[in-house]
Amino acid sequence: MKISDRDKKLILFVLLVAVIALPIFLFIRPKNEKIKELDAQLVSINDRYNYLKELSEKQPEYEAKIAELNAERDKIIDDFPGGVLFENTVMFIRATELHFDKNFRATTMTFAEDEEETITEAKVNDNGEYVEGLTAVKATTTINYCGEYPEIKELLNYIFNQKDTMILSYVEMGLDPETNMIGGTIVLDQYAITGNGKEVKQTSIPSMEHGMTRLYDLILDEEGNVKTYWSSIGVKVDDAELTDDQGDDGEDL
Repeated sequence: MKISDRDKKLILFVLLVAVIALPIFLFIRPKNEKIKELDAQLVSINDRYNYLKELSEKQPEYEAKIAELNAERDKIIDDFPGGVLFENTVMFIRATELHFDKNFRATTMTFAEDEEETITEAKVNDNGEYVEGLTAVKATTTINYCGEYPEIKELLNYIFNQKDTMILSYVEMGLDPETNMIGGTIVLDQYAITGNGKEVKQTSIPSMEHGMTRLYDLILDEEGNVKTYWSSIGVKVDDAELTDDQGDDGEDL
């Protein structure tokens, strides 16, 4: 079969096109796509580099701000007591009564179980030291009271101005027309943060006398000794035995 010159030229043209197109599709085009992909990654990396560079330049400023915020947080935590003891509440209410010169009286107090909520979990810090977690505590006391109107009104401000964090979450009052006294119920909520070395403040409880003094003077015999049943029948009683003859409240048995 004889190929004409025209066919030869056509075949030659197709071969030339194939020679030119194959490298483009097999090598050049994939490389171009790879280059575009690398360019996109480079843009992202440059953006990340600029962001980190900005952070690095502002690192001292950020560290100072973090230290400031940590100090504010620690101050807030320190402002809360390390716990709420029921005896502290009792003495606080007693101090409140004395503050209002007996024109406010707490007749009964009921203590609810404390509510607790975890603030931070215990952990080991970067120095390998154990750090105890912090727990928020709410202690609720229900108080039945009576008093005069001006003192009951001022009681709200008195509670608000206390150093320890506390609120009156419930107030109920009514007037007794016979005595012209205000009576009712208040609910005192006290808040504390425990843990991480915070200490529970112990209230100052004054010493209290137990028992009572003698109701009657001692009877003395002619020699000036205390006259008791035993001495009246000829048994000598010393001071120690006399003490034993007295009850725990200081009275003679």
